[in-house]
Amino acid sequence: MDTSKHKLGLIGATFFIIGSLAGSGVIALPQQLAAIGSITLLSFLLVTAGALCLTLVYVRAGALFDNPSPTALAAYVNPLLGAKSGLFYVYSNLISNVSILIAGLGYLTYFVPSLNQPIILGCVVIALIWVFTLLALRGAKFVTMVVSCSVTALLLSVVLTAIFGWFSFDISLFKQNWDVANLPQGKAILSGFAVLLFSYVGVEAVANNYELVNNPKRNVPIATIAGFIVVAVLYIVSTTVLEGMFTAKVIQNQPATFSLSIEHIFGSKILGQISSLVMAIACLSSFLAWNISVVSAAKTSADHGFLPKIYSYTNKYKVGSRGLLLNAFIMTCIELGLMFLGSDIAVAFNLTVTISILLVLFPYFWSGIALIKKGFETGKHSYFDITIASLSSVFLISAFMSADFAELWLVIVCVMVALAGYALLFASQKK
Repeated sequence: MDTSKHKLGLIGATFFIIGSLAGSGVIALPQQLAAIGSITLLSFLLVTAGALCLTLVYVRAGALFDNPSPTALAAYVNPLLGAKSGLFYVYSNLISNVSILIAGLGYLTYFVPSLNQPIILGCVVIALIWVFTLLALRGAKFVTMVVSCSVTALLLSVVLTAIFGWFSFDISLFKQNWDVANLPQGKAILSGFAVLLFSYVGVEAVANNYELVNNPKRNVPIATIAGFIVVAVLYIVSTTVLEGMFTAKVIQNQPATFSLSIEHIFGSKILGQISSLVMAIACLSSFLAWNISVVSAAKTSADHGFLPKIYSYTNKYKVGSRGLLLNAFIMTCIELGLMFLGSDIAVAFNLTVTISILLVLFPYFWSGIALIKKGFETGKHSYFDITIASLSSVFLISAFMSADFAELWLVIVCVMVALAGYALLFASQKK
């Protein structure tokens, strides 16, 4: 059977990156950053520079490695690191996937306020997990078609805000919002690192799905850098203009911030409602892209013997169907935990984002080290590769500084539980 028709071309791969980055990231950012202040513009510039270095790591890895996914790169550095990084990467992204659904439902509170009740929110999230998992079984090309259409519609609201929002921009209001948290300048800038890093998680999405891309040596690097540039420009411009259109308190109290801006720009509540609905659908559909991406990364680890063999199985669409079902079960358990904690949309989103980001830093870090190791082993080390890997590593380490003690404690607990489960699972398999 010719499987090439189920693979992504350059345009499809680029939209896959944009869809992975621009879903929950862009629509959740304004509300999250408003709690700190417009000083997070400086955070944005620093994180974008760091994320660009990380993006270039995967661009270079795409040219040097047969499989440039974070799990494969960590395994190249050391088999033991590969085992642990594969576990952390998959585990962190399953938590992150739950946050994507929560962010999308945040826009639907515009129509259904009861979604902010923990029990109702949890039941809807669990239902969506299973519906989207079944849709993802159709393969990457089907998923990309759905995500491309929905994200294009989402970006329309963001682009309109980024362009026409400047006519309502008030520099005095932007200054008034500068440091609403009343933090020292250095701490305020660092405080936004975790949620901003979350907005850029996904630069490796095409690398994870290397086997699902036509002519990957050419298309993966181009799609990765093109997708990053498009999203980075929209992120910075649109978020900045919002902080000069509304007070920080208004933004904090409105999950559907871009819908608020569309309503304000065009003076139409109906257009605001349409925007809210479109952005909710687009954010929720980006879960499809991430679902495929995570199971592809899990397959890489499983093929190396680092994760259960259930992840190695693929259906006729070249998708790890059994792994998707296992991941859906795990994500259901995560959401049940959030329901038990009684978390509303804001609390649940902050909690899942922080934990997932701090866990994914591990495989990201080892990806840069793999690039440097490759250069030294082949005798073709490049100062450019060393520079981008070093800068991305400094950026990733600094992200830990944005977490408070309670968040770091939760990450340590997650790591302990994951490693314990990993050890027991493989012990039983060997027996």
